[in-house]
Amino acid sequence: MQQIIAHRGASHEAPENTLEAFQLGLDQGADALECDIHLSSDGELMAIHDETVDRTSNGSGAVAALSRVELAALDAGSWKAPKWGGARIPTLAEVLDLVPPDRRILIEVKVGQTALPRLKAVLAASKLAREQIVVMEFDLETVIAAREAFPDLEVLWLIGFPSWLPSWTRRAVLKHRIKQAVHLGFDGVNVQDIPQLDADSIAECGTRQLKSYCWTVDDAHRTAQLFKGGIDGVATNRPGWTREQLGGLVA
Repeated sequence: MQQIIAHRGASHEAPENTLEAFQLGLDQGADALECDIHLSSDGELMAIHDETVDRTSNGSGAVAALSRVELAALDAGSWKAPKWGGARIPTLAEVLDLVPPDRRILIEVKVGQTALPRLKAVLAASKLAREQIVVMEFDLETVIAAREAFPDLEVLWLIGFPSWLPSWTRRAVLKHRIKQAVHLGFDGVNVQDIPQLDADSIAECGTRQLKSYCWTVDDAHRTAQLFKGGIDGVATNRPGWTREQLGGLVA
């Protein structure tokens, strides 16, 4: 089944990476949630995108310098809108508890291999089935380590491109990384939304038994194009709106 993935939850409307955003994404019919994880100073995995809390809370400083209790005490919602003032930075375990049996979660590791032992423990304690969980990272060495640490989970390589990279170079790089992903035994690639991620690139993934995902798309026409091309999942900040716009295409 092709999946609409709630990027950091329904983050267009709710404060990203909060339980409120994740629950809203589920309520809007997202097939999966996507969250980012960092380690707190006392070794807890917290759902937050940035290295610091400054942008998405009323606090300041590095996530790694604050304890779980200190992070949970911050207001992680008012920056989005006053009505979200009660939102907090959740632990990964709290996010996992929200995921029902018929949905999935994509977990982006933001801090490299140091997070993997704790991630293993948190996932082992979770009620989720192994097929509901996806682990992904940009850093190649961390993806390799994740593949070894989680042989029974879906492991993706996140692929992004600098804005200055020419179009022809992007296509060549994408083609090369698809081959690399197959060679290294990854389950799939999660690619930045670029024009070069087209039906041919998606088909190449399929031919090589590699799953294909795209981040982050808030344009319904582009999402429809990707789904028609055969992509496995698209991350969006607007899961409910996207599904409405697509109509029966992904129903």
